[in-house]
Order: sequence, then C-alpha cells, then structure tokens
Amino acid sequence: MGKRGNDRERSRRQAIMRERRGERAFLFDKDLSRCLAEFEREAWEFAIRKHQGDVTRAAEHCGITQVPGEAKVLWGVSAPSALETYKRWQKKRR
Repeated sequence: MGKRGNDRERSRRQAIMRERRGERAFLFDKDLSRCLAEFEREAWEFAIRKHQGDVTRAAEHCGITQVPGEAKVLWGVSAPSALETYKRWQKKRR
C-alpha cells in the first residue's frame, strides 16, 4: 500500500477514535492562547475534507468569519483537554 493509502487508513482510524471518545474540534489562535470556536465532529470533518485541509475556509464553511492566520484546530472532549493532548504530543516529538 502506498503512502496515500496509509494516510487514508490512519485518518479513518483517527475518525473512529474521535467518535468513540465523543471528541469535538476546537479552533485556537496561532499561539494556542484562546479557543475561538468549537465544532461538532461530523461538521468539522466534512468541512475540512471539502476544503482540502484549509482551516480558514473550513471554519468559514462552519460559520466562523475572520479566522486569524495560522489558527489551529485541536481535537478533544473539551478545549482544555484538546490543548493538553496537543502539548503532550509536542513534548513527545522533541
């Protein structure tokens, strides 16, 4: 299986896990200091697919305007848990 197939399978598994955990998508500013919006999982997954990964356009699709550049979307059951998960992941990568 090529890289693309592996990426699709990984994305599919992640979507299943997000659904099981009841996670939502949280839009943060580039510094991760403020949560700007919250999206239901299905709505965000549809919007981000439709706009080919473009966070700004996907957020606009979901009704959020004036999305700051370099905004990030993190997954979790709450904004603080999404942020904590992201920070742990960043530490692991280092």
